[in-house]
Amino acid sequence: MGEMVLLLLIIPLLGCLFALLAKKNDLNAFYVCIFTLLCNIFSVLFLLSEVSAPEAAIFYVFNWLGNAGTSITYGVDILSLLVLLGVYMSVLIGLTGLSALQRKNKMSLLLSLYFVWNMTGLIVAKDIISFYVFFVGLLPPVFMLLGVCGNLKKISMLNLFFIFNFAGVLSLLAAAVFTYKFYNGNVLLQNIVLTDMPTRVGVCVWIGACLAFLVRIPIWPFHYWISSVSVSVKNPVASIITNMLPLTGVWGCMCFWASAVPPSIKETIPLAVVLGLLTILFIALIGLAHNDFMRKLFSYSTIYYLFFLLAVIVLEDKYRANVIYSLFTFMIVHASLSVLDLIADRVCEEEHCSYHGILYYMPRLSRLFAFFVFIAAGLPISSMFWNNFVIISAMFRYNFVVGIWCISAIALIGMALLHELYTMYDLRGIGINRDEVEDISDRKQTVFMAVIVILFLSFFNPLWFVF
Repeated sequence: MGEMVLLLLIIPLLGCLFALLAKKNDLNAFYVCIFTLLCNIFSVLFLLSEVSAPEAAIFYVFNWLGNAGTSITYGVDILSLLVLLGVYMSVLIGLTGLSALQRKNKMSLLLSLYFVWNMTGLIVAKDIISFYVFFVGLLPPVFMLLGVCGNLKKISMLNLFFIFNFAGVLSLLAAAVFTYKFYNGNVLLQNIVLTDMPTRVGVCVWIGACLAFLVRIPIWPFHYWISSVSVSVKNPVASIITNMLPLTGVWGCMCFWASAVPPSIKETIPLAVVLGLLTILFIALIGLAHNDFMRKLFSYSTIYYLFFLLAVIVLEDKYRANVIYSLFTFMIVHASLSVLDLIADRVCEEEHCSYHGILYYMPRLSRLFAFFVFIAAGLPISSMFWNNFVIISAMFRYNFVVGIWCISAIALIGMALLHELYTMYDLRGIGINRDEVEDISDRKQTVFMAVIVILFLSFFNPLWFVF
């Protein structure tokens, strides 16, 4: 069964090869992407059916160069498989939102598959070497997608994006080298705590890993300006992938926090919590003030990533399943809203009309858009509501002020999204005939209706498709 874990890595790599060999300006690379993602989705569902217990896991160990000190370990459990499923479904939703011209962009599709391969490797990696390799491998496709699909007016933003992330890569490299040296070989992430190293070295290892993960998340004083980078991307797949980069920071903290943090560092948890709380409230207020939906959506994603990060830091491990269940729904909702908003924005550009009231002229799109906004705003129509309720309740038990701060930020960004939904229904300032606007196609509507069914069933059981 361990070979199935390896298959999750092989399929996207083969997809990259076939996409590379596809002819330019045709749809072959697009179909390769869809087929690759569907194959990995079915592989994940098969593995979920085999991992019957929450504590169970499937591993694949490869002795590189025949040396036990360089053995590579991949593994999955229910939670990591659910994250993978969310990643694949999000990218697949992005593919449905591509325009006819974007579907023929071979380079962006190839880079998307390369990102999926590295994201898969990062989530299944169980040792420090392979984790670092895939952590670094995620940067080139994102950086190149921003160059291919972005519309950045200030190249300095892209330079800052590269500099900050490169600094994070170097800090994680230092942590990996120290760990490898004192363990006398490659070490499993769960065994880092068993590494016999001086206290100061252990602190340096944790700080290096923590900085590497934090620079992936738009947290003050790190690159909160990344919003200018994210909103410039008009390609749905590239937009989703760019906004998925903070997931790597949250996942890295999940893997490292319990095992790598020395007791002396845990004393600084209140300072990290204060920093995170200030950031989420600040970003919530910015999202409420902005008039652009993509900036509000960026604020929404940032707040939730920080919310999940705080839950990992301050709560017990028994709440980790609730974090993953909520994260799964969050990724799908964010991807759906990104695609639907870019479709509406594309129609406004083609029809030369105002953004106000555009949903009134697109009834199919309006129903889908409203449903996903209601989920994002916190209405009890998906599993994200119940899991967030459990997480926030646990935060109230941890500290009343932390709970109030988190629920206030989530409420503010929910209000911002609902206000933008009203704006897109407001007919003032639009002067076009309803019959002139082309609504969302039947094929795209079918895809999003399938997504809605999945989210609705997950309201009763997040793993309904397995048990």
